[in-house]
Amino acid sequence: MARMPNNLKGGRLNLEIGEEARKRMEELRDETGSRSLTDVVSRALAVYEYLWRQKKTGSRVLVQDSEGTRELVLL
Repeated sequence: MARMPNNLKGGRLNLEIGEEARKRMEELRDETGSRSLTDVVSRALAVYEYLWRQKKTGSRVLVQDSEGTRELVLL
């Protein structure tokens, strides 16, 4: 696949990940309709940053499903 020019101000980051992690990232790219693995990483970072800021301010992040509600714990 041809590389797209990097028009973003921020630079490049070379990241070594295991085969399983790359496979999971590719699955997320396909499932979410993301354009690239970079988009997947950027979105993951945005979610993690949001959750971390909530934790820092004392908020609790809750997950609710058909089995009930539980707190999301960040490590």
